[in-house]
Amino acid sequence: MPIVNVAEIGRIEFPDSMTREQIDAAVKNDILPLFRQRASGATSPDAVAALAQPSMGPNPFSKGTARADINYRIGDRYRYRQLDVLTRIESRRFDRIITAISDTEVTFNNGNFITDLFNNTIADNRRGQTFTDRQIYVAEYSLGRKWTTTYRGTRRDLVPDVWTVALKVVARESITVPAGTFDAFKVEGSGYTSDHGGRVQITYWIAPEKVRLAVASEYVGSTRGGRRLATTDRYELVSFKQAG
Repeated sequence: MPIVNVAEIGRIEFPDSMTREQIDAAVKNDILPLFRQRASGATSPDAVAALAQPSMGPNPFSKGTARADINYRIGDRYRYRQLDVLTRIESRRFDRIITAISDTEVTFNNGNFITDLFNNTIADNRRGQTFTDRQIYVAEYSLGRKWTTTYRGTRRDLVPDVWTVALKVVARESITVPAGTFDAFKVEGSGYTSDHGGRVQITYWIAPEKVRLAVASEYVGSTRGGRRLATTDRYELVSFKQAG
Protein backbone atom coordinates (compact mmCIF):
# COMPACT_ATOMS: atom_id res chain seq x y z
CA MET A 1 0.00 0.00 0.00
CA PRO A 2 1.41 3.45 -0.89
CA ILE A 3 2.56 5.56 2.04
CA VAL A 4 2.53 9.33 1.59
CA ASN A 5 4.20 11.87 3.85
CA VAL A 6 1.53 14.56 4.26
CA ALA A 7 2.67 17.99 5.44
CA GLU A 8 1.37 18.90 8.93
CA ILE A 9 0.22 15.33 9.59
CA GLY A 10 2.92 12.77 8.83
CA ARG A 11 2.90 9.43 7.05
CA ILE A 12 -0.47 8.07 5.90
CA GLU A 13 -1.08 4.66 4.30
CA PHE A 14 -3.51 4.67 1.34
CA PRO A 15 -5.16 1.64 -0.32
CA ASP A 16 -3.58 0.15 -3.45
CA SER A 17 -6.80 0.85 -5.34
CA MET A 18 -6.23 4.61 -5.21
CA THR A 19 -4.38 6.35 -8.04
CA ARG A 20 -1.87 9.12 -7.42
CA GLU A 21 -4.43 11.65 -8.64
CA GLN A 22 -7.02 10.35 -6.18
CA ILE A 23 -4.50 10.49 -3.34
CA ASP A 24 -3.50 14.07 -4.19
CA ALA A 25 -7.16 15.11 -4.38
CA ALA A 26 -8.00 13.42 -1.07
CA VAL A 27 -5.08 15.13 0.66
CA LYS A 28 -5.95 18.57 -0.74
CA ASN A 29 -9.73 18.50 -0.52
CA ASP A 30 -10.45 16.24 2.46
CA ILE A 31 -7.54 15.23 4.68
CA LEU A 32 -5.83 18.60 5.25
CA PRO A 33 -9.09 20.55 5.82
CA LEU A 34 -10.32 17.85 8.23
CA PHE A 35 -7.02 17.79 10.09
CA ARG A 36 -6.93 21.57 10.44
CA GLN A 37 -10.53 21.56 11.64
CA ARG A 38 -9.57 19.13 14.40
CA ALA A 39 -6.11 20.57 15.05
CA SER A 40 -6.97 21.19 18.69
CA GLY A 41 -7.57 17.46 19.20
CA ALA A 42 -5.42 14.38 18.68
CA THR A 43 -6.69 12.98 15.40
CA SER A 44 -4.33 10.26 14.18
CA PRO A 45 -3.16 9.92 10.55
CA ASP A 46 -4.95 6.57 10.26
CA ALA A 47 -8.22 8.09 11.43
CA VAL A 48 -7.90 11.04 9.06
CA ALA A 49 -7.14 8.77 6.12
CA ALA A 50 -10.09 6.54 6.95
CA LEU A 51 -12.43 9.53 6.96
CA ALA A 52 -11.12 11.07 3.75
CA GLN A 53 -10.58 8.18 1.35
CA PRO A 54 -13.00 8.29 -1.60
CA SER A 55 -15.63 5.62 -2.09
CA MET A 56 -14.45 2.66 -4.13
CA GLY A 57 -16.79 0.48 -6.13
CA PRO A 58 -16.57 -3.32 -6.00
CA ASN A 59 -14.58 -5.28 -8.54
CA PRO A 60 -14.68 -9.00 -9.36
CA PHE A 61 -11.12 -9.64 -8.19
CA SER A 62 -11.14 -8.14 -4.69
CA LYS A 63 -14.86 -8.64 -4.02
CA GLY A 64 -14.87 -4.98 -3.09
CA THR A 65 -13.17 -2.80 -0.56
CA ALA A 66 -14.77 -1.46 2.61
CA ARG A 67 -13.51 1.15 5.02
CA ALA A 68 -14.19 1.12 8.73
CA ASP A 69 -17.16 3.29 9.62
CA ILE A 70 -16.02 5.55 12.46
CA ASN A 71 -19.04 7.83 12.50
CA TYR A 72 -19.96 6.80 16.03
CA ARG A 73 -22.72 8.49 17.99
CA ILE A 74 -23.30 8.60 21.72
CA GLY A 75 -26.11 6.18 22.46
CA ASP A 76 -25.19 3.64 19.77
CA ARG A 77 -25.96 0.26 21.29
CA TYR A 78 -24.66 -3.25 20.51
CA ARG A 79 -25.76 -6.44 22.24
CA TYR A 80 -23.61 -9.59 22.04
CA ARG A 81 -23.80 -13.12 23.28
CA GLN A 82 -20.74 -15.08 24.40
CA LEU A 83 -20.42 -18.76 23.53
CA ASP A 84 -17.81 -21.46 23.81
CA VAL A 85 -16.14 -22.07 20.43
CA LEU A 86 -16.13 -25.84 20.95
CA THR A 87 -19.47 -26.56 22.61
CA ARG A 88 -21.47 -23.55 21.32
CA ILE A 89 -22.94 -23.21 24.80
CA GLU A 90 -23.98 -19.63 25.55
CA SER A 91 -22.62 -18.24 28.80
CA ARG A 92 -23.85 -14.64 28.86
CA ARG A 93 -25.26 -11.65 26.99
CA PHE A 94 -24.06 -8.10 27.39
CA ASP A 95 -24.54 -4.60 25.97
CA ARG A 96 -21.95 -2.15 24.74
CA ILE A 97 -23.39 1.36 24.73
CA ILE A 98 -21.32 4.30 23.52
CA THR A 99 -21.16 6.91 26.28
CA ALA A 100 -18.25 9.11 25.09
CA ILE A 101 -16.28 9.73 21.90
CA SER A 102 -12.97 11.53 21.34
CA ASP A 103 -10.74 11.98 18.29
CA THR A 104 -8.93 8.73 19.14
CA GLU A 105 -11.15 6.69 21.47
CA VAL A 106 -14.66 5.30 21.85
CA THR A 107 -15.88 4.74 25.40
CA PHE A 108 -18.57 2.19 26.19
CA ASN A 109 -20.64 1.77 29.35
CA ASN A 110 -19.23 4.82 31.14
CA GLY A 111 -15.63 3.67 30.90
CA ASN A 112 -15.96 -0.07 31.44
CA PHE A 113 -14.69 -0.70 27.92
CA ILE A 114 -12.60 1.57 25.67
CA THR A 115 -11.47 1.07 22.07
CA ASP A 116 -9.72 3.07 19.39
CA LEU A 117 -11.71 4.28 16.39
CA PHE A 118 -11.29 0.96 14.58
CA ASN A 119 -12.55 -1.17 17.51
CA ASN A 120 -9.18 -2.28 18.91
CA THR A 121 -9.40 -2.74 22.67
CA ILE A 122 -7.51 -0.16 24.71
CA ALA A 123 -8.97 -1.01 28.11
CA ASP A 124 -11.33 -3.65 29.45
CA ASN A 125 -11.77 -2.19 32.90
CA ARG A 126 -14.23 -4.89 33.92
CA ARG A 127 -11.32 -7.33 33.79
CA GLY A 128 -8.54 -4.86 34.55
CA GLN A 129 -6.86 -5.37 31.17
CA THR A 130 -5.15 -2.68 29.09
CA PHE A 131 -3.52 -2.79 25.63
CA THR A 132 -1.17 -0.52 23.67
CA ASP A 133 -0.79 -0.36 19.86
CA ARG A 134 -3.25 -3.20 19.23
CA GLN A 135 -4.16 -3.35 15.51
CA ILE A 136 -6.36 -6.42 15.13
CA TYR A 137 -8.96 -4.25 13.38
CA VAL A 138 -7.86 -1.88 10.63
CA ALA A 139 -9.09 1.12 8.62
CA GLU A 140 -9.81 -0.78 5.41
CA TYR A 141 -10.71 -4.33 4.37
CA SER A 142 -10.16 -6.00 0.99
CA LEU A 143 -9.82 -9.65 0.08
CA GLY A 144 -6.22 -10.86 0.51
CA ARG A 145 -4.99 -7.97 2.62
CA LYS A 146 -2.32 -9.00 5.16
CA TRP A 147 -0.83 -7.25 8.16
CA THR A 148 1.02 -8.05 11.38
CA THR A 149 0.51 -6.39 14.72
CA THR A 150 2.72 -6.47 17.79
CA TYR A 151 1.23 -4.99 20.93
CA ARG A 152 1.67 -4.91 24.68
CA GLY A 153 -0.98 -5.56 27.26
CA THR A 154 -2.13 -7.56 30.23
CA ARG A 155 -3.46 -11.09 30.08
CA ARG A 156 -6.61 -12.13 31.91
CA ASP A 157 -4.46 -13.11 34.89
CA LEU A 158 -3.26 -9.46 34.79
CA VAL A 159 0.32 -10.45 33.95
CA PRO A 160 1.97 -8.16 31.33
CA ASP A 161 2.81 -9.76 27.98
CA VAL A 162 3.57 -8.97 24.33
CA TRP A 163 1.49 -10.36 21.47
CA THR A 164 2.50 -10.76 17.82
CA VAL A 165 -0.32 -11.72 15.46
CA ALA A 166 -0.30 -12.08 11.66
CA LEU A 167 -3.71 -11.49 10.08
CA LYS A 168 -5.27 -11.85 6.64
CA VAL A 169 -8.64 -11.11 5.06
CA VAL A 170 -9.36 -14.62 3.79
CA ALA A 171 -12.91 -14.35 2.43
CA ARG A 172 -15.98 -12.25 1.90
CA GLU A 173 -18.91 -14.43 2.85
CA SER A 174 -22.40 -14.52 4.27
CA ILE A 175 -22.65 -15.07 8.02
CA THR A 176 -25.81 -15.44 10.07
CA VAL A 177 -25.94 -14.43 13.73
CA PRO A 178 -28.92 -13.57 15.95
CA ALA A 179 -28.82 -9.96 14.65
CA GLY A 180 -29.33 -11.17 11.07
CA THR A 181 -27.41 -12.22 7.97
CA PHE A 182 -24.47 -10.08 6.85
CA ASP A 183 -22.16 -9.95 3.83
CA ALA A 184 -18.93 -9.79 5.81
CA PHE A 185 -15.17 -9.87 5.44
CA LYS A 186 -13.67 -12.82 7.29
CA VAL A 187 -10.30 -12.18 8.93
CA GLU A 188 -8.08 -14.90 10.36
CA GLY A 189 -5.04 -14.38 12.54
CA SER A 190 -2.53 -16.52 14.38
CA GLY A 191 0.34 -15.64 16.65
CA TYR A 192 2.00 -15.97 20.00
CA THR A 193 2.80 -14.22 23.26
CA SER A 194 6.47 -13.42 23.72
CA ASP A 195 6.75 -13.65 27.49
CA HIS A 196 4.29 -16.43 28.23
CA GLY A 197 4.95 -18.54 25.12
CA GLY A 198 1.27 -19.13 24.47
CA ARG A 199 -0.46 -19.38 21.10
CA VAL A 200 -3.43 -17.33 19.90
CA GLN A 201 -5.90 -17.76 17.05
CA ILE A 202 -8.23 -14.91 16.16
CA THR A 203 -11.10 -14.97 13.66
CA TYR A 204 -13.64 -12.25 13.08
CA TRP A 205 -16.31 -11.21 10.61
CA ILE A 206 -16.91 -7.53 9.92
CA ALA A 207 -19.42 -5.78 7.65
CA PRO A 208 -18.50 -2.07 7.84
CA GLU A 209 -21.25 -0.97 5.46
CA LYS A 210 -23.92 -2.32 7.85
CA VAL A 211 -22.58 -2.27 11.40
CA ARG A 212 -19.59 -0.48 12.92
CA LEU A 213 -18.48 -3.23 15.29
CA ALA A 214 -17.71 -6.86 14.54
CA VAL A 215 -20.56 -9.15 13.55
CA ALA A 216 -18.85 -12.14 15.17
CA SER A 217 -15.41 -12.94 16.58
CA GLU A 218 -13.52 -15.88 18.03
CA TYR A 219 -10.47 -15.93 20.28
CA VAL A 220 -8.70 -19.20 21.07
CA GLY A 221 -5.67 -19.07 23.33
CA SER A 222 -3.45 -21.95 24.43
CA THR A 223 -0.75 -22.33 27.02
CA ARG A 224 2.96 -22.57 26.28
CA GLY A 225 3.62 -24.83 23.29
CA GLY A 226 -0.11 -25.21 22.63
CA ARG A 227 -0.43 -27.97 25.22
CA ARG A 228 -3.76 -26.81 26.69
CA LEU A 229 -6.55 -24.53 25.55
CA ALA A 230 -6.93 -21.66 27.99
CA THR A 231 -9.51 -19.50 26.17
CA THR A 232 -12.21 -20.57 23.70
CA ASP A 233 -14.51 -17.57 23.31
CA ARG A 234 -16.92 -16.69 20.52
CA TYR A 235 -18.99 -13.51 20.40
CA GLU A 236 -22.02 -12.97 18.15
CA LEU A 237 -24.01 -9.81 17.55
CA VAL A 238 -27.55 -10.20 18.87
CA SER A 239 -28.92 -6.75 18.06
CA PHE A 240 -27.72 -3.22 17.43
CA LYS A 241 -29.01 0.31 17.12
CA GLN A 242 -26.76 2.98 15.65
CA ALA A 243 -27.31 6.44 14.20
CA GLY A 244 -26.62 7.17 10.53
